Amino acid sequence: MARADRNTPLRRAKYGLMQHLPGALGLKYRRKLRKLYAPAAEAAFRDALAQTAGTVCIDLGANIGQHTRTMAATAKRVYAFEPDPWTARQLREALADLDNVDVIEAAAGTETGTFPLYRTASFDSDPVEQSQSSSLMSEKRNVDTTAAIDVTVLDFPVFLEQLDTKIGVIKMDIEGAEVALLETLFDHPVASRIGYIFVETHESRIPELLPRTDALRGRAAGMTHPVVNMDWK
Repeated sequence: MARADRNTPLRRAKYGLMQHLPGALGLKYRRKLRKLYAPAAEAAFRDALAQTAGTVCIDLGANIGQHTRTMAATAKRVYAFEPDPWTARQLREALADLDNVDVIEAAAGTETGTFPLYRTASFDSDPVEQSQSSSLMSEKRNVDTTAAIDVTVLDFPVFLEQLDTKIGVIKMDIEGAEVALLETLFDHPVASRIGYIFVETHESRIPELLPRTDALRGRAAGMTHPVVNMDWK
């Protein structure tokens, strides 16, 4: 988290301007700006969970369950998506004491099927840390395209339709796949049943996604249901 003495209106304004510089320099300041917004996003996340207590919540990209556990403290039920078999196993073990969490060993996408999940080159030497970077996107700069495993992907809008219930909060940290999923979800009728979505974006690792990410931010800013926060970090 950003230090409080650095998280000033002046610094946020500076980074907000610098993020529009072309190329790698602009992406660098975009990352810096997201870090400054992260504490506010975390506070908004916890407030959203309190406001939607007793509903179903969903953790997309649950990893080993830090945020899943937070969600489970107030939710009726949490569905935790984690496609990597190694990480899903750690997730089940970490949350074994919770009876309101369902671990789904799959990624969330826009179609159902089997797709490659790309790990980093260092995954085997430090899977706890490196599992946070695994991605369905071969373009992601910190993955090794020769280190892929096949995983299940579920059509997420269809999954939500089949739940047939109100969704309080969705946390989405899916390493670049969020763009295609949000583009589909924003236009899908099931979005009306979602209270809040908190999204980490990955254009700094996949610069090709920058225009589409910015377009989604523009759409999200005008939405009231669901409320979409794209400053998750």
